[in-house]
Amino acid sequence: MLSECYRILSPGGKIRVATPDLQFLFELYKLNKSELQNEYIKWSVKKSNIPGVTAFADTFVINKFFSGWEHKFIYDEKALRYTLLKIGFTGIKKCHLNESDDELLRGLENENRMPAGFLELETIVLEGTKQISG
Repeated sequence: MLSECYRILSPGGKIRVATPDLQFLFELYKLNKSELQNEYIKWSVKKSNIPGVTAFADTFVINKFFSGWEHKFIYDEKALRYTLLKIGFTGIKKCHLNESDDELLRGLENENRMPAGFLELETIVLEGTKQISG
């Protein structure tokens, strides 16, 4: 999909990729969780309708993250950055949700579809530019 985006973009065109972050899942599995991570787990368990999940809630949430959304691969920053560079994108930059140096790429993520802070917690955003030939 990323290769096709590169192919069809005009030289100098930009891509913005917002995708689940594998690092988020590693952090979610750690013993010492932030209040936001604990709230995310409670919300996710409730939303998933997994009865009786308490002691191993993080494990269930992580597994549901893969199976429930049918993910085949979840990127972390280094893997996504490498992939974009290998395809030919340059100027790869990590961004916060809805923020960009490019006005056209601001405000694209729908943070309102989840409780406050959750989408930022689980998402990595990278932008890159298609090289200008010549």
